[in-house]
Amino acid sequence: MKFRLRLFPPAMVVVMLVALHFQGCKAPEQIPEERIRPMGAVRLYKKALENAFDYHHFSIRRIQLQVDNGESRTTFRAGVQAVRDQAVLVSVTKLNLLVVRIMLTPDSVVFVNYFEKSGYAGGYEPFSRMLGIPLDFQTVQAIVSAHIFSLFDDARELRAYATRIEEGMYVLQPEEEDKLAKLEEKGKEERAGRILRRREEEVRVVQTFFFDPALFVIRKIRLEERETPRVAEMRFDDYQPTGGKYYPAAIDLKVSSPGVSLTVNARMGGFSTDESEFVPLRIPEKYERVSLN
Repeated sequence: MKFRLRLFPPAMVVVMLVALHFQGCKAPEQIPEERIRPMGAVRLYKKALENAFDYHHFSIRRIQLQVDNGESRTTFRAGVQAVRDQAVLVSVTKLNLLVVRIMLTPDSVVFVNYFEKSGYAGGYEPFSRMLGIPLDFQTVQAIVSAHIFSLFDDARELRAYATRIEEGMYVLQPEEEDKLAKLEEKGKEERAGRILRRREEEVRVVQTFFFDPALFVIRKIRLEERETPRVAEMRFDDYQPTGGKYYPAAIDLKVSSPGVSLTVNARMGGFSTDESEFVPLRIPEKYERVSLN
């Protein structure tokens, strides 16, 4: 499989869908950068796999979401229930009223808007267009586990990636991008420009991942579009022990582009990997069926 970056954490998927509608804690040791040993991409992949959160049943009972689009600020509450390889169910409330529920399965999306008494049942394509990113169930599961490497088939795919140490973290980036950064640091702009022009024909979005050097969990993801000055950055903090591993209880997203500014802050709690009853979502008979094409 070719690696396809489609990562938004679970709270971010909730926020983006709703925003469209509304137009013991472990603190990881702070390791000094000079003490962080260099590590190749494949070894980083293996260390991250050892520490990756996984689940069969998983629920997040409390998600506090704050969305700021530069003109207004809105707060939501949400919850997530997931059964691995089967379904993910998201419930969103506003002022203690159920506003939206979304069920994602391997082959479909069911979206019920209780405020407008309408619903959608169909494929992922409309949401991919609205969010501006490819979206499918495999991606959703990677989102729910906050584990980007689940989108790789095996470690061999990491051979096209390079690592470096920056901001006290391991940085993973496609090898060509790493070469560009080093050339620019050395003042070799002309050669960097040639590589950049070649890369622009192949890659539309530059993806950079930052990993904690102690827990080997994802700390930051940066996406930069080549054709526009659009930048999205996600930060993952406050990792909590969950199911024998660690899961981020705080996720922040910032998207900026000409004329657009979006900031999302998510604070989560009530994690559980215990088995619980899963009731499939259905659109009430009297609700209007809508098309998102």
